[in-house]
Amino acid sequence: MNTIKRRLKILELLKTERSVKISQLTELFQVSRVTVRADLDELERKGLLIRTRGGALHPENLPLVRMLMENLKEKQDEKEAICRAAMRFIKSGMNIIIDTGSTMVHLARLVSEMNITVTTNSVLVLDELRDAQSVEVFVAGGMLRRPYMSLMDTATSFMFDQIHADILFLGCPGFSVNKNITTTTIIEAETKKQMIKSASMVCLLADSSKKDKMFMANVCGWDSIDYFITDALTEEDIVQIAEYGVQTIIAKD
Repeated sequence: MNTIKRRLKILELLKTERSVKISQLTELFQVSRVTVRADLDELERKGLLIRTRGGALHPENLPLVRMLMENLKEKQDEKEAICRAAMRFIKSGMNIIIDTGSTMVHLARLVSEMNITVTTNSVLVLDELRDAQSVEVFVAGGMLRRPYMSLMDTATSFMFDQIHADILFLGCPGFSVNKNITTTTIIEAETKKQMIKSASMVCLLADSSKKDKMFMANVCGWDSIDYFITDALTEEDIVQIAEYGVQTIIAKD
């Protein structure tokens, strides 16, 4: 298959599957990863797809996709360090819940070769794990909330109500040391609350840019959190959070 036909085939796949992986394309076309990357880079240059780490997305909604990719890149080093610190809690055979949010995408990449079970309502986490043969993945379905590529409604909460997880890795857009963990919508808060009820241990992953950002919907108080992993926090804040029984872990690069 020549270059033109190969690139047309990639665009056809994106129309039906909405996303593709480099590993998928190398196997399909029997070409090198270098060749596939060159194809994807050229198609992105022409505005025909959006490149992601390890693949590409269909550009049906370019502003949305670009916003998502920018969120993934923002404070990337800090988020990766937070997720590496979180890995100490995950053992082979565990059942874990991975919440939505850009930090959770980094965590999904790290667990992709582990022998574990993951339940998630994040489309982006699902995309990271779809080719992870050792990971059993359950998807909590529901209404698609496009700005964050997550699924949430009563059906989503019902799914989480039916399972038990060893650990929930919880994300949030904002937290206050003096108040609570919050999110942007009530339906998202309700979904997160059900996740918390379904897990034996709750580990909040949030970088320091989320501090003192308060949103309309309350997720939980600090007494619902077991561990808090972040990239920076004052000693005073760490002591205050510890009063709720929460252990804070400062992740280093």
